[in-house]
Amino acid sequence: MRRNKLRILSAWSAFLFFPITLNFFSPYISIDGAMNGIIAGSLIVFGLMALTALFFRRAWCSYFCPLTAVFESTEKINDRKVNRKRLRKIRYLVCAIWFTILVVSFVFAGGVKSIQPLYLTESGISVDLPIKFVTYYMVVFAFFGITALVGKRGACHSICWMSPFLTFGSWFGSQLRFKQYQVVTQADRCISCSRCDKECPMSIDVMRQVKQGKIGSLDCINCGRCVDVCPKKVLDLKFK
Repeated sequence: MRRNKLRILSAWSAFLFFPITLNFFSPYISIDGAMNGIIAGSLIVFGLMALTALFFRRAWCSYFCPLTAVFESTEKINDRKVNRKRLRKIRYLVCAIWFTILVVSFVFAGGVKSIQPLYLTESGISVDLPIKFVTYYMVVFAFFGITALVGKRGACHSICWMSPFLTFGSWFGSQLRFKQYQVVTQADRCISCSRCDKECPMSIDVMRQVKQGKIGSLDCINCGRCVDVCPKKVLDLKFK
């Protein structure tokens, strides 16, 4: 339970700081930088996400994503499970379009000329002008609206441009046989109560994966909610 309180505190802190950090998660800033041959701060952050996922999988989504607090609050409006496979197609299409534009921009700019972590964020604060609050609220309400309409973390599954980096890092780390922080299980103790399935914010069929000895889905964000709700302590979070 202490872990969950820490996670919630971290998630809300990330949301409160979002007006400061917005540009460092912006796909537009990375493309704008690429047009000038600059590796911007957001592109660096995306790369760091993939690196951390090699060992921690998608835990970043639970603890440090500035929109996690929005997603969990929206569950009170719509906690319906979503079709992960269908929404995933949209997410990867968005990522493919962004990546193509990024590469083409670097090519036309003549390649990488410099690295500027504070590109277009020289003040250190992303929302430093009143007009920029329009962008901020558009992002927040877009993720809130889609999730409220579709179901659990609907925007995370469909339009999030950051999750593909974490998914790739998680997959690549598993291929390299790294020890990864993940939900592990003891199948013999499971009583098939389905509480884990109902609690999972990512619409994963947790109970079905219990028999595999771990929750292997790349959609798992290591929030630990299934661990906390299990009456028989079948699940646990650890490096494996």
